[in-house]
Amino acid sequence: MKLDQRTVVIAQIAAATAANAMTALRAAITEAQSQGIPKEEIREVLALAQEVQQAPIAHTDSLAKQLLRESTTKKPEHKPEHTHRHHHIHRDDCDCQS
Repeated sequence: MKLDQRTVVIAQIAAATAANAMTALRAAITEAQSQGIPKEEIREVLALAQEVQQAPIAHTDSLAKQLLRESTTKKPEHKPEHTHRHHHIHRDDCDCQS
C-alpha cells in the first residue's frame, strides 16, 4: 500500500464512523493514539465522518415528511424539493439541488 500508516488510520477512523462499525472504530482510535495523533485531530476526523453519515438521514427524513404532507390520493408529479438546510458533501447521486 502506498499510503503512509498515519493516513491509513485516519481513513479507518472515518470509514468506521460513517459505517457505525464500533469494533473497527475502537481499534482505529487506539492505533491513532498509539501513533501519537492528537485527540483534537481525531475529533476533527470524527466530526467530518459524522457529517457524511448524517447526509442520507437528513435526505430520508425530508422526503418522508414531504410525502406525509401530500394527499394520499394524489401522486407527486415532480421530484420533491429540499425543504431544509444542512451541511453535507455533495455527490453525483445527491439530489438536494443546493
